[in-house]
This record gives sequence, C-alpha cells and structure tokens, in this order.
Amino acid sequence: MATASDSLLREGLAALGEILPSGYSLAKSSLHKREVPADAWILVRNQAKQSVTCLVLARRRVETRDLVAIAATVARAPHPALLVSTYLAPVVKEKLRGFGIGFWDLAGGARILLKDIGLRLERDGDAVTGSGEHSVRSLCGERAGRVVRALVDIRPPYALGVLAEHARVPPSYASRVVAFLGDAGLLRRQPRGKIEDVAWREILRRWSLDAPLRARGELFRFTSAREIPDFLGRLGPSGFLHALTGEIAFAAIASASPPDTAVVYVDDVQAAVDQFALHPADGNANVILVKPADRSIFLRSTEAAGLRFVSPSLVSADLGDSHRFESVLAWMVENESVWRR
Repeated sequence: MATASDSLLREGLAALGEILPSGYSLAKSSLHKREVPADAWILVRNQAKQSVTCLVLARRRVETRDLVAIAATVARAPHPALLVSTYLAPVVKEKLRGFGIGFWDLAGGARILLKDIGLRLERDGDAVTGSGEHSVRSLCGERAGRVVRALVDIRPPYALGVLAEHARVPPSYASRVVAFLGDAGLLRRQPRGKIEDVAWREILRRWSLDAPLRARGELFRFTSAREIPDFLGRLGPSGFLHALTGEIAFAAIASASPPDTAVVYVDDVQAAVDQFALHPADGNANVILVKPADRSIFLRSTEAAGLRFVSPSLVSADLGDSHRFESVLAWMVENESVWRR
C-alpha cells in the first residue's frame, strides 16, 4: 500500500524534474531502497550524460529539531543526499545549508549544488513550480495561504481580481491557485468569470495538511509561571501586538473552557519574553510564541477585552493535526453567518 511519504516522493520528484535547468534530467538508480523507510536513490544527469547518484529523503514535515537525525542519516550515505518536503520554513532552509544538505519543497523553493555535474539550482518558492504555465502543486507557502484564507473568509460570488485584492497577491498568482483548486473539484468558477462556489471545509482540510502551524513561522516554547489566566490577564490590556490561535482561540470564539496552553503570534519574540516574564521550556511549555513569516495572519483578526484572535479559518488550519480540528469545522458550519463575510 502506498504511504503518504511515497506520494510525497513521487510528487516531489515530478516537481524537481520541472524546475531543473535545461539539459538536466532525473532517472532511477539501480540502488535499492534501504535504511530509511521513505527514501529513494536517483540519478541526476547533465547535458553531457554525466550523472550523480543521490539519496532522496522525503519528509512531509520538517522542524529544526528533526535536522540532527536527518544530518546523521545523510552522513551515513555514500552519495550526496537531498531532502524533499511539502514546505520548508526559512529557518529550516538556513540550517540545511549549514549542514550542506540539498533540498527542495513543493512550494517551489530549492537549493541543490552538485559540482560533479555542474548543477547549481537555487530559487525562492511560493507554491509555484514548473515552466510554461507555472502550475500550483500544493497550498504551501505564504501567498497560497493568503488566497486560501480569502476564499474561505469571503462568501462568493466574486471576480478573480477581487479575490487577489483581498488576498494581497498578484491576480496571476491567485489565478493559478484557483485553477489548482478547481482541478481538484474544490471550487467552481464560470469560464473566465466569477468564482461561484467554494468547498471551504475541504480546502481547509487540504491547507492544514500542506501548511500546518509550523510552516507559518518559527515556534518558541516558554513557561508562564502563573499559568495561562494570568498571562492573558496581562496580555489583554498591554497593547502588545499579538494574535491568539489554536485551541485557546477556539475556546474564545466557541465560549468553551480555555486550555492549559496558549499559542500566540507575535512580531517580536524577545520583547514578549521580557514584557510577560516568560521562561524557556523544552517539554512542559504553556506559552508557544510564533513569529510569523507573513504578517497577513493578522488580517481579519478580531478583538475582545484587548485580546486579539486570528480568523476562524486560520484557527482551524493551525489545529489541523489536533483532535479539535473537526470541532472547529463543525462550529464554523453552524456559525457561518457570523464569521464569513
């Protein structure tokens, strides 16, 4: 039976084949799979038919804490190793560079240096791959997230230009995301006309898989000595720029009991640590600060008693790997007139 890693590997190799410079190609290696459950050996060839054998590691989600184990696997490989993922955060990419590990992701970012065949591939990504039509392959990346949130938060019908304006992306990029979702049967659009219908629940399910919370920025774990009620009591009247997400945000919008942990987007992590007397924590953190890679997460947030909460669409995506995810979707269905513009 095919696994999620097998699927990622197939999709990743297809994406890599499209972004390789002209004259370069991929082929299967005669080496068999071994050592790691989700790996593959491939040949990368240049115009002169010279080739390099590479080990490809497929990891759907990669955090900084995973990199030591990945580097250890790479160190045992007798050939160059490459890493493919759905999305790699900037901090992860920087550390991969430090380890000398080549990488690419389905958001279109890549850094692969193979000197023996003269390959140097470096590009920033935002869920766009390929040549020609530059089709979107996933909902990874910051701009893709903006389009998803606009599609979910704003009730159709509306024109593509209106969607792009609300998402704050170029119309050409919004068009590619719409085409990707249309091909997947997740929205309906008139031929070259308005977007008529959006399967927003299924889009949120797909987005939460392609771009989980850790893909939206760098996470820092802390302890607030006087527990969450005291932390929120000081955060609300402080005027400090923030936006609560995850279970604590859902508890607020659904009038449920607050959890023991608060997940908070902040622009300035060190300032938050200093102002609210937070202490670093490895295991039992009760405050998780997220420095967002894209400040659009603050768009369409709401405020109550000085506390700011991200939009329900973002709350759900940030809870994508939690048992609360379906509860948030159920609340959104019942209260669509409340949160959807």
